[in-house]
Amino acid sequence: MAYNSKVVKKVLSDFDGKYKAAAANAEKRKKDLYKKLPELWEIDGKLSGTYAELAGIMLGSGGSDSAKKIGGVKKKNQDLLKKRKSLLEHSGYSADYTEPVYECMNCEDTGYKGEAMCDCLRKALAIESVNCSGLGRIIKNQTFENFDLSYYDKNKSSENLVKESPYQHMKTVYDNSKKFTENFGGEIKENLLFIGTTGLGKTHLSSAIAYEIIKKGFDVFYDSAQSILYSFEKERFSRSGNFDSDIIERYMSCDLLIIDDLGTEYSGNMAVSSLYSLINMRLLDNKSMIISTNLSVNEMKMKYDERIVSRILGEFKPMNFIGEDIRFRKL
Repeated sequence: MAYNSKVVKKVLSDFDGKYKAAAANAEKRKKDLYKKLPELWEIDGKLSGTYAELAGIMLGSGGSDSAKKIGGVKKKNQDLLKKRKSLLEHSGYSADYTEPVYECMNCEDTGYKGEAMCDCLRKALAIESVNCSGLGRIIKNQTFENFDLSYYDKNKSSENLVKESPYQHMKTVYDNSKKFTENFGGEIKENLLFIGTTGLGKTHLSSAIAYEIIKKGFDVFYDSAQSILYSFEKERFSRSGNFDSDIIERYMSCDLLIIDDLGTEYSGNMAVSSLYSLINMRLLDNKSMIISTNLSVNEMKMKYDERIVSRILGEFKPMNFIGEDIRFRKL
């Protein structure tokens, strides 16, 4: 499990900014209050003195009366804190008015409680991961919860691919997609091949899978085959320094790569070579993929050379999407 490095860098930078802003605002409130309540400034000065006094005793040679001295300093400190609280409250301020106000009081905007990651940091990482997934807004609107199987006909299918109804078949596809999500991150890596015409739910289930896996802390990236191959082509022909190679690294290294609309891209020799290299390298690195395509298996065999089709059909679990275009049924 590994969050994308850019995601981690941005989120931790945001947390550092929040922490420093809270401290700076608290310091400003304190200085403003010193002007109105000079006695508060005197109390805080004495408190600083007790801390220094206590440190001096603890770092000193000690002696039989060191415990008594420490007790006396602690008593002085507690009396000053009570006096400080009383002064603030009688002046119309809360006792913690000069303390930093953090968004998360559990971790004080550091992101960690001891060595454990705070829930607020985990949530922030998930949100930023969603923003960087390539799925944009749809990832939040296309989830397992709102995938509506009622749009699939419960009557027997007339398609040659399956003998059961579209509803029953797509229920199996849905269940297998959830199982893929639940098992993601285990020792056994799995790849999925979504096959079906437009409007049958391929993007919806891809988004649902991505969202759940991101919430588990994995790096997911979604892009069209056309865009991916364009990036490889741009990298190959760009002059040194004119291309952001991080996008290629993301294709190669993310925990789950979702390649959408395979078959719509330009299929020249260079594109085919780049596609094969990407798929092959990820398979060798044991990194999962989901490929979505409108092409049938026979159409894939006609469009691509044998080595690509062999890798896809041999290493990906095919899941056929059947039924009528859901967008038309909704209308």
